[in-house]
Amino acid sequence: MRYYVVDKTLVVKGDFDGLSTGINGGRRRVKAIINHEVDKDFGHDEPVAYMDAVASKLGVECPCFYFLTAVYMENLCVVRDRQVTAFVTAGVSNPCQAPGTINVILVVHGHMSEGAMASAVITATEAKSKALFDMGFDFTGTTTDAVAVLSEELKTDVCGPVYFEYSGSGTDIGHSIYRCVKKGVVEGIKRQHALVGGNNRSRLFVYAVSDEGPYWIEFPRENCGKGKCEYYPCHFEGQDCTCCYCPLYPCEDPELGEWIKSSRGYPVWTCKDCTLLHHKKAVDYLAKHPDTSTKELKHLE
Repeated sequence: MRYYVVDKTLVVKGDFDGLSTGINGGRRRVKAIINHEVDKDFGHDEPVAYMDAVASKLGVECPCFYFLTAVYMENLCVVRDRQVTAFVTAGVSNPCQAPGTINVILVVHGHMSEGAMASAVITATEAKSKALFDMGFDFTGTTTDAVAVLSEELKTDVCGPVYFEYSGSGTDIGHSIYRCVKKGVVEGIKRQHALVGGNNRSRLFVYAVSDEGPYWIEFPRENCGKGKCEYYPCHFEGQDCTCCYCPLYPCEDPELGEWIKSSRGYPVWTCKDCTLLHHKKAVDYLAKHPDTSTKELKHLE
């Protein structure tokens, strides 16, 4: 999987087995899913043709799933938990009287049965509804909400692909889906409707567990270096911490890391000795060319 934001559009690329309730949705294999920001008064008689043009302009290979949103793409939230990555843009038109639509894209890093993919839509919807209720809203969603579930098999030499037969909220993968979607919806609404102050608003959230219990690691969009990052300098003096949580992960570049088998039996990409995106030149280049490869970035050093 590879994801980036360009021209107010989230692009998630990969080789996915997918199920989507959005534009050009249904059940199929896709090369990408696109969540595109539009004006709140947007109207188009042929949304598939419109989004085909967006994909072509961005150079995204089809077939694709498409989402539209009036939520500002700068308020996108990305939430990770072991085998799940959730991309959430969340807005509510009532009672906040602002652009609405809650779009949820789930990437499950493993193989899913058809039943598990369908069940994941239910689990994600339950989590979205719980997030809204916890925030004091009296509705379960907006009229234009969409969910996509993308299954991505990780092919490694350390273990076989992880398989999920079920994904209800009582399963391990269901727990991951639920917590990621709930977190993403809450944080996304806070961002979209200015319920958080200051400029250091987190965009990326990673679920972690320590001896003291589970917690969320939050990564801001803005630069965070000396005096701002509690882990500084984890690599070297003068590093650039803009990409503290690597947007290329897992890059699968053998010169930068390797697959290992976790204690739970699933593959994890380790890149503890990689400093590629802590060099300012590489960070600046990636910002201008979000779909660049690690090969190109390594040539900058």
